[in-house]
Amino acid sequence: MSKSSDYDIIIIGSGLGGLTVGSLMSQLKGKKVLILEQHYIVGGFTHTFKREKGYHWDVGVHYVGDLQDGHVFKTLFDYTTQGKVRWKKMPYIFDKFVFPDFTFEAPSSSEEFEQKLITQFPHEKEAIKQYMLDVVRADNWYRVNILYKHLPPLLRAFKKPKASDTLLATMSTKDYLDKIFKDEKLKGLLVSQWGNYGAVPGRGSFCNHAMVVKHFYNGGYYPIGSAKTIAEAIEPIIEKTGGKILINHEVTDIIVENGKAIGVNVEIKKGKNRTKETFYAPAIVSCAGAYNTYCNLLHKDFGADFPDQMRDHPDGLSHLCLYIGFKESPRKLGFQGENHWIFDQYDHDVMFSDIDAIVHDRMKMAFLSFPSLKDPEAVANTGEIITFVSYELFEKWREEKWKKRGNEYEDFKEMLAQRMINFIENKYPGFKDLIDFYELSTPLSTQHFTMHNKGCIYGMHTSPDRMLKKWNQVDTPVKNLYLTGADAAVLGVAGAFTGGVFATMRLMGGSLGFLSYVGLESKAKKFQKELKEKGIKTVIE
Repeated sequence: MSKSSDYDIIIIGSGLGGLTVGSLMSQLKGKKVLILEQHYIVGGFTHTFKREKGYHWDVGVHYVGDLQDGHVFKTLFDYTTQGKVRWKKMPYIFDKFVFPDFTFEAPSSSEEFEQKLITQFPHEKEAIKQYMLDVVRADNWYRVNILYKHLPPLLRAFKKPKASDTLLATMSTKDYLDKIFKDEKLKGLLVSQWGNYGAVPGRGSFCNHAMVVKHFYNGGYYPIGSAKTIAEAIEPIIEKTGGKILINHEVTDIIVENGKAIGVNVEIKKGKNRTKETFYAPAIVSCAGAYNTYCNLLHKDFGADFPDQMRDHPDGLSHLCLYIGFKESPRKLGFQGENHWIFDQYDHDVMFSDIDAIVHDRMKMAFLSFPSLKDPEAVANTGEIITFVSYELFEKWREEKWKKRGNEYEDFKEMLAQRMINFIENKYPGFKDLIDFYELSTPLSTQHFTMHNKGCIYGMHTSPDRMLKKWNQVDTPVKNLYLTGADAAVLGVAGAFTGGVFATMRLMGGSLGFLSYVGLESKAKKFQKELKEKGIKTVIE
């Protein structure tokens, strides 16, 4: 076992939260950052994989919002990637919500969205107007709440969330909808994007629902050249100050002495061989998720009850993703690059209670997406079908190795894949004939590559009380150890990035972290102005 103490910061995991911290600390403080990634590809859920004939797919980025000029997310993101990631605006109708008796086309305008709802449901006009206001209110509550968690104690009194806003934000989405709406179809329509935040109305918070809805008020965007361009942009930034990203390096535990995190033990994978190494640094940042960090990487006696809280928290969402290569462009069937959320009924909680219906050949819902239609640099025609299942369906194979789980597992996957294809074929005849190649990933695939508990795509469940949990923040009970990514903030691309920004804020200033954040935003705005003056576009309309 060798030892290294050449780095200022060690980051566990190369997901977007970890990459964000690495980039910002390299740029702002000249820190020498080491990112340790257990997978053989950098990027976490922003990585891309390839198959024959030039087919390639993003595993986690399907579309991102809030990338319009002037939005703080775009400003900070451009600074983090030094403007190297370009985005393509999706079609004006970027989402379609498909139900048995009608389809609702979601426009890239909150005003038009509201008017379309009122036109279709005139009897709910006043409730719709109130809903639009409450979405903004709940979204604002989160921004106030995360700042409040990370402010110095003396400043918290000036930024404490209002009790009435907390009540709104932390109620379940179902309770909120039942409170102000009567029309069941309208309720079902409004939560059609629940797959984006991992919880049906009865199980998720209105805050998470509101944040996702508002995130897409101005439509969706897709990274040109796929999401792998994010890691490709950030890695040279980290290397410029002497840092590194090392793949096939699995952190097995965080070393804590006298209540302080001082390093990590690592298992290095090279073929069938395994070697061990220890790395030390003054600061450790975990992008491995709250569950992994508290239940697997830290010793049980580190001084908090977080592991018990993790295990008692509801399980997150497990999914199937069918990656498809097409013989011809899906435009042949009328698709233009928009996403399709397809449901066989309006009550999403009832649907979810039969989550494994696909096994009995009565699939309930699917998300249909076309990466190649969103990316102008795509060289092959691709699509993805996503649906949700329980982890328990696959638990019997959890100890088996990737690609070596046996014929029974492969036969089960093939059956599921065919049912997913048939579900789409029934909605869009001719879809099946376009397929040239397909490959199914299961919750075991997610668990293998991300190490998320039970293969949950979004990490910790977005339950109504999640935002109030002490573990849902950057700070940990261990000195010099911080969380980043979605579990430190909120799920999704923007959520993982937010976790990275606030972890950076903590590393930069301690109790002066808020002032560091303001300084970061100022630097980011200045950089974006320079990009504009040079004629560099990070969003391609």
